[in-house]
Amino acid sequence: MQKTLFTTTFLVLTAASLQAHWPWLEPGAAAEPARAYFGVYPAERMSGAQVTAMKAARFWSVDAKGAFAPLAPQAESNALQLGAHEGVIMSYPFGVYAGHGPASLIIFSAKAFRGKLATSSPEVLPLDILPVSNGPVQRGKASTFRLLRNGKPLAAATVVAYTAEQGAAHTAAMKAAKAAGHDHAHEAKKESSGEMPANALKATTNAQGEFTLTVPSAGAYQMHVSVREATPGTHNGKAYETVTLVSTFRFDVR
Repeated sequence: MQKTLFTTTFLVLTAASLQAHWPWLEPGAAAEPARAYFGVYPAERMSGAQVTAMKAARFWSVDAKGAFAPLAPQAESNALQLGAHEGVIMSYPFGVYAGHGPASLIIFSAKAFRGKLATSSPEVLPLDILPVSNGPVQRGKASTFRLLRNGKPLAAATVVAYTAEQGAAHTAAMKAAKAAGHDHAHEAKKESSGEMPANALKATTNAQGEFTLTVPSAGAYQMHVSVREATPGTHNGKAYETVTLVSTFRFDVR
């Protein structure tokens, strides 16, 4: 059976309750602990069941030399606390979600770094963003990354990058549109703008899975890529028609 691949700039789930929600990591500043959140980055942080469920994910710390070690998260009200590290990585098989349409197997991965970036991962992640260089991202200078699907380059995928401020403004605009009675999800799909800020940076991976970003200003940025594959199967006894993979990558720009 031939696999059909769709790439999008946002997570397209089949119910509004989870549309545009995903896990993401904050590295913490100085000696502050890193944390894992679930929601709309960075303005919405869900609590309760979504936070508890994330404890099923696998977490690793990254030290200043790029070495990995498993992490055991501690649950807080709206986050998992991961301790103080130079970087953190998460792999999270969310499971099968049906909602109001065809079932999809949802698989998340996430990374966050304070300065230097790890150029490898502790294991082969289902969807992985890797920097070509471990140097910190600097404003006005091009940085090259590679997108891998099960360890192999993924071409023709769209990656977006946006600041915390852009994410917060976009989330506020979505909530305002919903309060006014607009069908934002329908409009977003029609306009192909998705759930990402309209002014986000965008890049497309080449045949080697590589893409380049040049960020214009300092601050906290997050990269985001989502891929949907028309690959049916079963997971823990539940059938699904597609596989949806989402990867986020949080980094600071100096």
